[in-house]
Amino acid sequence: MLNNSGMITVADTKNKYIFWDIDGTLAAYRFNDHVGDPNRTNNGMSLEEIEKGIFLERLPSKFMQRVVSECQAKQNIIMSHCQVQKEMDDKNLWLDKYYPNITERILTFENIPKYESILAYCKNKNISLKDCIFIDDVLAHLRKAEQMGIKSYHISSFLDWNL
Repeated sequence: MLNNSGMITVADTKNKYIFWDIDGTLAAYRFNDHVGDPNRTNNGMSLEEIEKGIFLERLPSKFMQRVVSECQAKQNIIMSHCQVQKEMDDKNLWLDKYYPNITERILTFENIPKYESILAYCKNKNISLKDCIFIDDVLAHLRKAEQMGIKSYHISSFLDWNL
């Protein structure tokens, strides 16, 4: 059955390889009471905030923790951008604490498009794109992924999860 509601269900996620974004998807996108770095980097965190370990102070979305545990994915995979190595290291520590069952992680620098990382991962693991789903909060990432054949959902598609 075709799901035209825009909402995603377990039937959509069951036995899929799901690529989850972190910032704005598995956790809220807000740092030190701002959503954009005052120093104008491409991220919500300034480099100074990253160096102080601000990412480790975030709490996960309890709702999304439930979704990840209930979605019946064949495999959950993290797909996240980072500005610097310290952010990458802190995100791994954060994931170990809040999403310890997601051991497959693709943490790349922002100059590498997410869709390219997903395509390379699938090619390397011999995974068909028809078996993949990408979830993010940035429409530009989602549009490009869909143009490349990766089924994509905005985080808002989960608002009515399992009603």
